[in-house]
Formats: sequence, C-alpha cells, structure tokens
Amino acid sequence: MASTSEEKKIDPMSTAAAESSSTMPLIEKAPTPLRVCCYGSSSSRTPKKYTDAAYNLGYHLAQRGHTCVNGAGNAGCMAAMNRGANDGDGAIVGVIHEAFVVDGSDWFEGAHSVFNTTKHRIITAKGNDLQERKKLLVQGADGLVVLPGGPGTWDELWEMACARHIGFHAMPIVCVNVDGYYDNFKSILVRAHEDELLYKQPEDILHFEESAEAAVKWIETYHALEATKQQPEQKKVIRRRTSMLKRMQSNLSGS
Repeated sequence: MASTSEEKKIDPMSTAAAESSSTMPLIEKAPTPLRVCCYGSSSSRTPKKYTDAAYNLGYHLAQRGHTCVNGAGNAGCMAAMNRGANDGDGAIVGVIHEAFVVDGSDWFEGAHSVFNTTKHRIITAKGNDLQERKKLLVQGADGLVVLPGGPGTWDELWEMACARHIGFHAMPIVCVNVDGYYDNFKSILVRAHEDELLYKQPEDILHFEESAEAAVKWIETYHALEATKQQPEQKKVIRRRTSMLKRMQSNLSGS
C-alpha cells in the first residue's frame, strides 16, 4: 500500500510549552523568510556544547523569521532547537511517524512539549518504514542544517548529500561543526575528490560552519546570491518578449 501523510495541529494542553530565556538578544528579521530543515541528535546523553548550539540554531531561525522543520523530538539537539525556536517566537513544524501516536489521543510519544499548543504543527508520516518521514522533512525546504548526531543523523545527511551530488536537488546543506565534530566528514569528501570519486567539488556538496548563527547566515547568503544570478536571465527573457512584440506590431502595421 502506498504511504500517505496527514498534517494535524495539536490541541492546547495545560502544560507549559517551553522554558523562556530572557538572556537571548533580539535579532532583526531576514528580508526573505525561509523553510529550514534541521537534523540532529535525539539522545538524552547529548553533550551540552551540542545542545547549546541546537538551542541557538532554533532561536536564531525563529528571530530571523524562518520556519524550523525537524523530527519533533524531546531529547538531545532536537529538543534544544525546539525550545530555542519556541523561545524565539518562531514557527516550528515537527515530522513524526504515526507509529508514535499514543493510543486514544492526539499526542505522540517522544514529541516535545512545544507541540502542546496550536502555535506549532505536527505532520504525521505513514508507511512501514521511515522513507515517507524523510521525504516530508525536506519537502519544500530552502535549506538543510545538520547538527551533531549519531547514525540516524548521518543517514539523513548523506542521503541528502548524495542527492545533491547527482543533481536531484539544489538545496544548500551546511553542517554545524561544533568542536570539530564533522571534521572527518570534511576530510573524507576531500579524499574522495582527490581520488576522483566525486562529480563536484566537496564545497558544492556540503558546507561547514562552526556555529549555528554562521550556518543560518550562510544559507541566507546562498539564496541571496542565487536570486542575483537569476535576475540577468529574467531581464533577457523580458527583452526577447519586448522585441518579439515590436516585430509583431511592425508586421501588423505593414500588412
């Protein structure tokens, strides 16, 4: 049976959505809001330096006016980014498999408490594997930010890196390389390029930044540059259409 998806809003509950932070600065909105998919650990044993980066990512995305899309988790980097995005008064979309629906309720086992309110949305993935969930996470996304994580995070990252490498999508992908966590991934891309195993330059497949703030800025800059590249092409099309109209008008007046 083909898998389907269902989007729902969680009814309000009496528990608090998340802790608020009065120490985080207000950040100016970006000129163009983006939908950013985020990967990261869901382990309760995640080191604080990684969850701090995840919180900053969620908060920064929210303050810049971007939508944070993630796996809706309540532990590790996912929990921290959800809390940060909520504290930053941003929009969050959580994608979770229907297998985690708690029987007889609209709640999901393992979902973060920020989804207790109607402010944020949950998308339910169906099917007998995680492929539908992966697809829904990146559907319509303008960029992908990858925080430190384990094999599940690596699987999602390399699948999207592979798809970008062979041209199935052009979404910018950036790893938040906290404390050199992704140095080995960077090294293996360089080695693969040196051994002529890549079609593209390593930088054209994955980008690396040391902080969440820099990662968000890089995605914003990437889209700004892409928009600039497209403008001359659009002007050429307009000019061609204008000259074509003039020729048509000239032909009509001479007939």
